[in-house]
Amino acid sequence: MASAIGNRTWDVAVIGAGVWGLATARAARTRGFSVIAVDAERVGAGASGGIVGALSPHVPERWNGKKAFQFRALQMAPDYWRAVEAATGLPTGFAASGRLMPLPDAATRALAEERAAGASEHWGEVARWQVLDTAPGWLAPEVAPFGAVHETLSARLFPRAACAALAGAARAEGVEVREGLPAHRIAPGEVTTSEGPLRARHIVIAAGFAGFRLLGIAKGKGVKGQAALLRAEAPEGAPLIYADGVYAVPQPGGLVAVGSTSENRFSHDGTDSLLDPVIETARALSPLLARAE
Repeated sequence: MASAIGNRTWDVAVIGAGVWGLATARAARTRGFSVIAVDAERVGAGASGGIVGALSPHVPERWNGKKAFQFRALQMAPDYWRAVEAATGLPTGFAASGRLMPLPDAATRALAEERAAGASEHWGEVARWQVLDTAPGWLAPEVAPFGAVHETLSARLFPRAACAALAGAARAEGVEVREGLPAHRIAPGEVTTSEGPLRARHIVIAAGFAGFRLLGIAKGKGVKGQAALLRAEAPEGAPLIYADGVYAVPQPGGLVAVGSTSENRFSHDGTDSLLDPVIETARALSPLLARAE
């Protein structure tokens, strides 16, 4: 039986139990704070519960603080997700797999070669940015007439499994995770929920698009994507593929996730014709996907 939320004051209340909210809750708990994380629906109900799971860096040029932050996060990821799996015995689908990017023309290849210097400078010995003359692995040669980039910083996970494992690790460490508990209003030191007031010294809003409403930001806009799972067995340890804004990401169980679209219409949860060209692009990227269910 979950404890009533109104009979104590927490050090930290996290609104939203996606990957960001759960990771924040764990980080606060390991520093000795009492923590509750609540979600209006369920763990990973929003973008964090998707299927693509590509963890890829920005290109290593025009280096800035944002890119440096992202680099450190990717550098930390293997140890982080191994620890989550060890704490719960649950899989996350994480693999430091790297990424392939086909080079369709001479100009794209020249730019890729310039970026190799940036990777050498900013990534150091942590990861490589290699420009190859031929399409390696499961990448279709016809989409890479000028070779391909193989960078080793990218990784992947299966978001739904990763969120479930992350929630399990948070609970094991003493975070109270409550699902089906929507927050309606935020005030200093208090969150109004469907079960009454939730009191906390610090409140973290990690509710994605819904956070705009909680913060009273009327003009906030959300973006969503559509993706698909194809039944195809990628080679063991295969890098993910990225081209023309589309990812093809090997996932556990003989599946490949492909996606995704970018749109700001939230009228339904299904797919529509915007996903068709994503699937067709993915099919062209690899012979494995050409006729995959």
